[in-house]
Amino acid sequence: MKSINRETELRKLQLAELDILKEFVRICNKEKYTYYISGGTYIGAVRSKSFIPWDDDIDVAMPREDYEKFLANYDKHLNKKYELRNYKITPNFYTYPTKIVDNTIKVVNNSAKNSKIEPVWIDVFPLDGMPKNKFKLFIHKFSLLSKRALLQFSRFDDIVNLKSKNRPLIERFLIFIGTHINIGKHLDPIKRLNSIDKALKKYPASSSWCYVNFMGSYKFRSILDKKVYGNGRLYDFEGLKLNGPYDYDTYLTQIYGDYMNPPKEEEKNKHNTELVK
Repeated sequence: MKSINRETELRKLQLAELDILKEFVRICNKEKYTYYISGGTYIGAVRSKSFIPWDDDIDVAMPREDYEKFLANYDKHLNKKYELRNYKITPNFYTYPTKIVDNTIKVVNNSAKNSKIEPVWIDVFPLDGMPKNKFKLFIHKFSLLSKRALLQFSRFDDIVNLKSKNRPLIERFLIFIGTHINIGKHLDPIKRLNSIDKALKKYPASSSWCYVNFMGSYKFRSILDKKVYGNGRLYDFEGLKLNGPYDYDTYLTQIYGDYMNPPKEEEKNKHNTELVK
């Protein structure tokens, strides 16, 4: 394993992810599944019709109902070059979002305490509903945050991104606890994942007023009226036409603030990945 020029390395990683994305979009278009590009991928499409130069991942999201259909039927459509990983079907896989991976290209992920070699991937997140009643919303938020914290503790050294910047005080406190007390030895990660899965489905996305990508980086900041998403619109991205939320300014402003300005240098490589050469 040796390092190569970071810019060249990153571009190779992006192009490998783009090939996985093409396969995902092909399946969605064929089966009429709704999807939306999200996160940095969405910013790149809006800002420059390409990857943000420093971005090292691709994120997409699907309304829960389409997400579940995709999981139920992926094996009928997914090119054998790729593998779908989800905690319900993949042994020793303890993250909630689904990943589609290319096992022929490996990266070193340095974001957690334990660095690991893993295949290049794209993340597929479900979009779930939330209650509109303020009291129910407060209770549901507390429940989700508690369950997510327990999941993080259950595999702390493997899944918690210690390189993430600008975390809220409560998250910094929980990370301090996780780095000093081995709570995870008392927690079964699969039980934690099942608990989150059940809670996220409590308020069906199909009948909700909003979508939330709770298991993404921005948690409740991603609660957006479904009107923001609409049926989506097509955005140019690296020569592709990709579906994204209709109202990009409301979406990106709520989550990122001034999304047209780049972040600080130390925040640019979110996963701290390197290609295995």
